Amino acid sequence: MKSRLLPILLSLTLSGLVLAERPNILLIMVDDLNDYSGCFGGHPQAITPGLDALTEGGVRFANAHCNAQICAPSRVSMLTGVYPHVSRNYWFDDWQKNDTLKHCKTLGQFLKDNGYASYGTGKLMHNDHLDSWTEFGVSKDPGPFSFNGKKPTGHPSVPKPFRDIGHIDGTFASLADIPDVPPEGDLPGHKGWITRKWKPFRYVSETDRDLMNDELQANWAVDKIQQLAKETKAPPFFLAVGFSRPHTPLIAPQKFFDMYPLDSLQFPPIKENDRDDCYFSSVFPKWNPLWTEHYRLLTESYADPEEGIKRHLQAYLACVSFVDEQIGKVIQALDASSFRNNTIVVLVSDHGYHQGGKQYLYKNSLWEESTRIPMIVRAPEMEKSYGKTVAHPVSLIDVYPTIADLCGLAGVDNRINDKGAKLDGHSLKPFLINPDTKEWKGPDVALSVVKTPSPGNTLEPSYHSYAVRSRDYRYIHYVSEKEELYDHTKDPNEWKNLADNPEYAAIKDQLKSQMEALTGDLDQTTFRPVRTKENNRSL
Repeated sequence: MKSRLLPILLSLTLSGLVLAERPNILLIMVDDLNDYSGCFGGHPQAITPGLDALTEGGVRFANAHCNAQICAPSRVSMLTGVYPHVSRNYWFDDWQKNDTLKHCKTLGQFLKDNGYASYGTGKLMHNDHLDSWTEFGVSKDPGPFSFNGKKPTGHPSVPKPFRDIGHIDGTFASLADIPDVPPEGDLPGHKGWITRKWKPFRYVSETDRDLMNDELQANWAVDKIQQLAKETKAPPFFLAVGFSRPHTPLIAPQKFFDMYPLDSLQFPPIKENDRDDCYFSSVFPKWNPLWTEHYRLLTESYADPEEGIKRHLQAYLACVSFVDEQIGKVIQALDASSFRNNTIVVLVSDHGYHQGGKQYLYKNSLWEESTRIPMIVRAPEMEKSYGKTVAHPVSLIDVYPTIADLCGLAGVDNRINDKGAKLDGHSLKPFLINPDTKEWKGPDVALSVVKTPSPGNTLEPSYHSYAVRSRDYRYIHYVSEKEELYDHTKDPNEWKNLADNPEYAAIKDQLKSQMEALTGDLDQTTFRPVRTKENNRSL
């Protein structure tokens, strides 16, 4: 009998953990959320009780960064555990056709293959791989949108020229501000909201309306947690919930706008002509692509430029508080269940978002407001670290190996076959045990990349632009060989580029060496600025 049971026990046991004893995992992904939350201090008026409560009962990574500053490559990198420059996946290409990534298991598939039930809902990847999931819930929908009778359009309450950016980035409005698009030319006009599938979105009042997509995501996740709590012999679960807000269009119910009255809203820290000592335009000329001009178009749309910035900021903060409420619903459901003490909770954003600093209103830059993300981890049996902060730089590439480690699956192959790439990140477990540890095996910098227009659209790493963030400094290396260096101990807003300051030469050289240890040699003498329409896209 014992000899027959042994193979069964071995098949149920990995890294010394019996399957039934493994923790559950709740992963919450938020879209375009920068540090504008109470617990991360990016804006002093941000109201985020859900995030704040999770931080008090978990570990806050205050120096966490994404590895690509736009949705698709950031999410793919995190959920496959492979750096963008390793996979050559920098943009919106279908990762399932990538020569490397198609041979790698997503985090959901990896856990599913190792005894977990994997549940997903909402915006997790741009190209979802449904086979990764035991069950997938509600499809993502960034709407509702304004509609002109034929196609989605910018909201009529937003003045031109900013409105002409389009129905995604050119819209910020309360849900109560029902769009009424007048006829124009051969267009019939239209009153009311529509969804991504061009179906009417019903709105009568704040209490009599259709639910927004993030509300549907939260409700689905709550129902799933309650359903699983009733099952007595279910395997451990991995539940990934993807929320769309505060991604544009910046639409939320009116009560969240009411939290941020315009007349008392604090202006974000913006320095005039802040880009004068920067080199972003050395690889992204001002005419290419459109998103480099969002800030200018917003300020030109109002007689008082500051009014435009404040109104956009109000909508962004309203969306932050809106999604915070949805996060709170899911966490409260988990904590009210029997899973409270046996579930790892990880909350991250896919990247940050500028609110006017460096005359920039978007993501996809190599500056702090674009790369820095909120990251909170709550792990069972590590209560001694709850409420504490990790200052060491980490990044999204570390999420996959951290979850694998905490589930007793460290060292288990993440690849489908040998054509895939092994995990690039490192487990954050040492920081969860001791936030001040010196024993972490990962790098001393967090690496980020921006896809850069290049001759022949080459995917070679040396033709793209990178940044590294250490504890105290940010170093940027553009493919044009221009450089930026910021001292965060003195300049948290990155207002003074020190790259040419001889007093910082040794620091700059050290950071560049650390960058090249992760990426390879980045010196590129054949670069020339390239105009292309490829990057003129916003999702």
